[in-house]
Amino acid sequence: MKTDVIQRNFFRLLRSGAFGTASESIEPMSPWKWNRLYNISLMHSVAALINDGINNCAEDFFLQIPPALADKWRKTAEETENANRAAYAPMAELFGIFNKEQLRPIMLHGVGAATLYGNPLHRTCGDVDIFFPYKPQADKAEAWAKENGKAVSRTEKGTLIYTWNGLTVEHYTTAQRLTNSFLNRKLQNIISSEISCCDSEYIRIEDTKIEVVPATLRLLLAVLRIARYIINDGISLKQVIDLGMLVRNAGDDVDYGKLKKWISVLGLGRMAEVEGALLTELFGFDKDEMLFVGRKLGLGIDKIVDDIFLLTANHNEEWYFTQGKNIFVRTSNMGAMTWQAKHLARFFNFYPAEALTSFVASFAHSLTHIEE
Repeated sequence: MKTDVIQRNFFRLLRSGAFGTASESIEPMSPWKWNRLYNISLMHSVAALINDGINNCAEDFFLQIPPALADKWRKTAEETENANRAAYAPMAELFGIFNKEQLRPIMLHGVGAATLYGNPLHRTCGDVDIFFPYKPQADKAEAWAKENGKAVSRTEKGTLIYTWNGLTVEHYTTAQRLTNSFLNRKLQNIISSEISCCDSEYIRIEDTKIEVVPATLRLLLAVLRIARYIINDGISLKQVIDLGMLVRNAGDDVDYGKLKKWISVLGLGRMAEVEGALLTELFGFDKDEMLFVGRKLGLGIDKIVDDIFLLTANHNEEWYFTQGKNIFVRTSNMGAMTWQAKHLARFFNFYPAEALTSFVASFAHSLTHIEE
């Protein structure tokens, strides 16, 4: 795997900050390169973790970060901590309200993932994602949101979104969805069965008991989430770190026999191999830890690494078709459409059953932006 000095130092610091690996020797870099590394850490929402790595490697002679940039890094880490702290109380209150009404809100991602981190405050969290597995309860939660929330709307994909006490909240009636209808039916059956039959798992925030997805299903959803991002938008390292935290800190609660069966049923085998290779090659995981992967762990990940450092935006949302003043239909961003097609070609073989239908779905969705 070919990497430049910025990428090598980036992963050394991220490994140390996220997973507490032993300090690795830092290579000397210019101020411009250190600034580039800082921007990459922002792009992947891992600046606070990189700052932890910097603190762990403070004695390294070549860790010569310009003082102004070092201060900016520390400030970014503090802002991440403060934002997480500010969200805890209203988040606990919101789940308390839904729990009291017996709506069974289940937390997706966010603080549920952060609890597995060495310092939960250093995982950058965004919206509060809540999964309501049963429609009657989901309908009641929606009615509550419309009465008590602000800027209530529904996204084009059907997610209810609103703000409440400073939080941006999203309600989901499916924990994860695939565009391939055949595979999606299988996925929804897996989710429904697991949510119905398994013992519930919980975390605590501000003394409020909050349900999270069971460990085995949570690991499957993490693999699927990364897979969909690889196919559609470009990979986010925060998600890969979430996967690593699940494997390392919740792995004892995972039924790997069941998980590997699900991965096979959903045709996810090759993608699981890719994600296992990311953890072993980029984050120093041992191959023996990759119990959700088949036998192959020698897959090259050069394409993925290139994609990691090219991630700039959600290209998939930028090439919707619109109709101009004349009769001709054009895309809103031809470059983004070209990017999406090339991206699909690069990663098609990793998950072909979903890749093609995802592209077709994006194309069809873009046509809805044409004015009649």
